Amino acid sequence: MSGFDPHAFRTIAAECPGFQARATARAITRYHNACFRPLGLTAEQFSLMVGIGATEGATLVELALSAGVDTTTLSRNIQNLEKRGWVCADGGRGRAGKRLSLTVLGRNLLADAIPVWRQAQAELARRLGDGDLQWARRALSALAIAAEPSSPGVLEDAE
Repeated sequence: MSGFDPHAFRTIAAECPGFQARATARAITRYHNACFRPLGLTAEQFSLMVGIGATEGATLVELALSAGVDTTTLSRNIQNLEKRGWVCADGGRGRAGKRLSLTVLGRNLLADAIPVWRQAQAELARRLGDGDLQWARRALSALAIAAEPSSPGVLEDAE
């Protein structure tokens, strides 16, 4: 196979922001899953519920846009939260038009989960250093903005 360079794989793994972001996201998800396990909650469920709580009454489509996920995946995840009695989807036409809100059970669960999340954040800051953790958040936000297809030069350089 001409042009095949096994060394390129190691270089990509070490240098590609996308590769690193996915690996980091998986590590952070495992960390938060372990923290939330005693509550019967996952990091993904926590994030979705926080998103719903922050945009109370938003539709599934609006939440998908703000979270950067596709509506089909989000719909499946919301159904899981509904089955557990943590989220309610009312009104609207079809699943995508329903307005999302936290139930009393969901609010109570988040009331228990937020102190766990704060403790987990404090532990990450202790392990990494508060300044480095803040820098990492800013760098990830800037990277997400720079990677948007609408950012100047993103697709032009690839042509």
